[in-house]
Amino acid sequence: MGTAPSPFASTKETTNYARLCRLLVDIGCQVLRSTFDKIHPPATLHTVLGCTSVHYAKLQSLYKGKKKVLNPKQWGKLYPTHKAVSSKDFDITLLTVLLRNICSLRTPTKGWDELPPATDIRIEDDIARVKYYRNTVYGHASQASVDDSSFSADWQKIREALVRLGGAHFRTEIDNLEHDCMDPDMEEHYRELMKQWKKDDDNIKDRLEGIENSREKMRHDLRDTTEKIELKMKEILETLRSLTTTVEKSTDEGWLLERATHT
Repeated sequence: MGTAPSPFASTKETTNYARLCRLLVDIGCQVLRSTFDKIHPPATLHTVLGCTSVHYAKLQSLYKGKKKVLNPKQWGKLYPTHKAVSSKDFDITLLTVLLRNICSLRTPTKGWDELPPATDIRIEDDIARVKYYRNTVYGHASQASVDDSSFSADWQKIREALVRLGGAHFRTEIDNLEHDCMDPDMEEHYRELMKQWKKDDDNIKDRLEGIENSREKMRHDLRDTTEKIELKMKEILETLRSLTTTVEKSTDEGWLLERATHT
């Protein structure tokens, strides 16, 4: 009995798109994991995530908070029941959340969702680049195809960011992947993985933005309350000064009157 044909007709352009998806999903995940492991080495990861760690409360808020950035499956990867925690079990979405929240990375100049200036090449900038290029590639999703010129340009930019972020040893793997054979089923597989990554990331982005908006509102309310308190204190001090002046004046007048009476 023959194998059912793939519903997708493979062309050079669809293979280009699938290769970019594979580069971002496979190598991108490896690079982000390598970056995370450099900050929080695997040998001490259980301590970093432990309930006495400074990061635990942050992760709890991302899991049990109003916005629920982390889902139960991701929480189970961070706190597995029957085995030791390992970053090897973290998918690219979870790695992105952890890098942004428990790795002491500064927010890139233009934020996490925009392409950083070419001169900005810190770790956080290249993490933002990976996400930006992911969105650029996903922009071709409706057609699931990329022409040779766009493919070459996108591949070069993504490779540059990944090699700088993960290290020179990723260059050979990326170069090999550029010409690796892909059958229609594999192409479909990586298209779906890219689609799911984008969907998961968009959900998390909305929730993180909601949390940041809530924090900003709290900061604004705190500033507003502080200003009102300072204004009220100023009014009270003015009133006290006025009362003090009045009392002193009354005392002086009383003393003069008493002296005049006795002379």
